[in-house]
Amino acid sequence: FKTNSASWGKEYYKFCSNNLGFKYNCKDSPRNNYEIVFIGDSMTEGIGLPYKKTFVGKFQNKTKFSIANMAVASYSPEIYLKKIDYFIKNNLIFDHLIVGVDLTDFEDDWRRDKSYKKNENNKNKKTNFKNTIKLFLNKNLPISFYLIKQINWFYKLNFTDYSDHKHLDYYNYGASWSYLPKGNKFYEKKELILGNLNDLYVLLNANGIKFSIVIFPHQASILYDNRNSTYYKIFKDFCNIKCYRFFDAYNIFFDLVDKSSRKDVSKKYFIELDSHLNENGHEIVSNVILDNL
Repeated sequence: FKTNSASWGKEYYKFCSNNLGFKYNCKDSPRNNYEIVFIGDSMTEGIGLPYKKTFVGKFQNKTKFSIANMAVASYSPEIYLKKIDYFIKNNLIFDHLIVGVDLTDFEDDWRRDKSYKKNENNKNKKTNFKNTIKLFLNKNLPISFYLIKQINWFYKLNFTDYSDHKHLDYYNYGASWSYLPKGNKFYEKKELILGNLNDLYVLLNANGIKFSIVIFPHQASILYDNRNSTYYKIFKDFCNIKCYRFFDAYNIFFDLVDKSSRKDVSKKYFIELDSHLNENGHEIVSNVILDNL
């Protein structure tokens, strides 16, 4: 698939997926073997950016390794495990898996647990209907859809306190579990996500594949959290025993905070009023992986 009008927020960007459904550089030939595979959610996918501006694309350009990026927005370790198992069984060969464990994975895995799924049915129906309308407008009335999108975002950014009910809210569950007091079934959620990652480790180990983890902050992390956070400690401790490498692309951003300010780092390295890294932020993550591999 190829399009120049993939959208995130008010921006449009080029997106290509290869014959296996992975985001890629729009030119590599099909293959069934890779040196390094990445998997994660929207941060590892590089949502809002063309492949070449994401940390995976930048890392590929700097190293010339054969790279696959299996990441998709809203994935979490339960899906990482199932997707990797599927491709191993279907004879995809690779030497090393690097998992981008996102802050939101903690809650996303919990929401995918069987005990929670029934409560999500009504919410998912509303989301699917909204997405259907968007896709129809984008396909059939692209100019109107573009104008509506720009007006909508102009209103949000200039006439509403958008950050208070989206990604930058202090209490937003996606990031706040790392800096607020432990509660809301914290230990059950921790056990679930680490269990899924451990099963992934066992699967990879049985197939002779290296297993590494990379972590990175959300914009809310920079604004409200600190270095050596709960998020950092959980996955650092896990990686001390299980991982081939632990790529800390989290605390390096707090090094930058120490040199300037939380506000400056937030503005320079993240998409405006969004949890995701911009191209500057992806450049830092790619260099962390390159320097420590």
